[in-house]
Amino acid sequence: MADSIYGNDGASYLHGLINYKFPAGTHPVQSQRRAKESFAMNAAGDLDAVFRHIDDHADEIVSDLQELCRQPSVSTVHTGIEEMAVLVRRRLERAGLEAEAHPTEGHPIVTGRLAGAGAKTLLFYNHYDVQPPEPIGEWASPPFEARIVDGHVIARGATDNKGNIMSRLAAFEAFLAVRGELPCSIKYIIEGEEEIGSTSLLPFIEANKDLLAADGCIWEDTFREDVPVLSLGNKGLCYLELTCRTANVDFHSSQAQIYENAAWRLTWALASMKGADEKVLVEGFYDDVAPLTEKEEELVRRMKPYDTEARKKKFELRRIALDLSDEELPRRHLTNPSFNIAGLDAGYTGEGVKTIVSGRARAKLDCRLVVDQDPEKIRGCVRRHLDQHGFEDIEVELLFQSLPAKSDPESDVVKACQAASRRACGEEAVINPFGTGSTPTWMIIRHLGIPLVGTGVGFITARTHSANENLKIDHLIEGAKYMAAICEAFGGS
Repeated sequence: MADSIYGNDGASYLHGLINYKFPAGTHPVQSQRRAKESFAMNAAGDLDAVFRHIDDHADEIVSDLQELCRQPSVSTVHTGIEEMAVLVRRRLERAGLEAEAHPTEGHPIVTGRLAGAGAKTLLFYNHYDVQPPEPIGEWASPPFEARIVDGHVIARGATDNKGNIMSRLAAFEAFLAVRGELPCSIKYIIEGEEEIGSTSLLPFIEANKDLLAADGCIWEDTFREDVPVLSLGNKGLCYLELTCRTANVDFHSSQAQIYENAAWRLTWALASMKGADEKVLVEGFYDDVAPLTEKEEELVRRMKPYDTEARKKKFELRRIALDLSDEELPRRHLTNPSFNIAGLDAGYTGEGVKTIVSGRARAKLDCRLVVDQDPEKIRGCVRRHLDQHGFEDIEVELLFQSLPAKSDPESDVVKACQAASRRACGEEAVINPFGTGSTPTWMIIRHLGIPLVGTGVGFITARTHSANENLKIDHLIEGAKYMAAICEAFGGS
């Protein structure tokens, strides 16, 4: 073939290339392999020094977390937001990053970047806003005092999400102190609207794709049972409000024989949409559910069984839905969409007795969607279902939506997190191929095209969104080492 394409001279030239012998030690593949081996050998010692630096500066790391927590930043009521954005920007600059606070239509978004030794770039995401602290009376100490109690920082935002911010900054600072540079380049985005829907995040991402371009992303998330959890995506959310109006007033219940009750009508409509077997009966609801890949099937099979008896005892559950076994529950929880009634409002629900026929009834539904399902399409399915079942009068409004997304479990950032878990925590990370909640991860995965892993500090006992939110100091320090190990592994991948 070489003769016919290149002629005899060309064939000889190609033959020479194919049979060329590289001088000893200069073969590019061998050189690259040796470089990686050398990197790994040097990294082991260097990383121990980075870990020691984190241990030696633990008191400073805790103090810095307390400073962040003492600044209220409640996005729901816009308390302390601008001040928090300034504080975060300055803290990034102190950690060595080039940082900027960007104005948006909503709350400022803070970005940072720092060039590292490796060719790869790792993007980190966090948020600086927090949930309201109410009910204040249930706190053991003031929610923005950041008091240390029994080795825990007690404060709103201690885990969600300021502890995660500090674990990352502490890792960056340790590398700079020990090595003078990071093993990979880093970029940082910290928003101020995560607790209220991240309204400004997607427009910012769309307008700043070059600024945020990276090879992988570390999202904020939590530990579980002393082992890091790697969440590779999120479920979508279709949040609907159904309103039934049968009259413009409520009637005396002596008229119940002749006036239609909106509460009953809405109840019948809701009953038509889901069976006692938990199957959703809305036509088209399951049409776009994507099948699992081989790797995803493997990861689901390896999931730790749920402890249903412990859950029943803790939450006083009557039973688990469908009486599924401990082994069956992880698959259903991770891979199935849901159709949930989040709230009902009709008639009189106050103390004592009031006899009325409801003229209006309302239900809020939240549907957690898996990959390839679309909130707008689900809204359309619900509308058609109601029309086809004689409930044309019931209004359907889409109040909020987010899209499902997932990352490749074989991507470099996932492998780096697995290696980091072994190195920093001495345990294999638990991999969730899909998160069970609905977060803005889809904006990164879908709009930046970046594989993403949700992982970070905190335990299920951290009481996020509740009174006495806390972060154990040991977990904060281990989390900083874990973040350092992720940077090291990703830089060498």
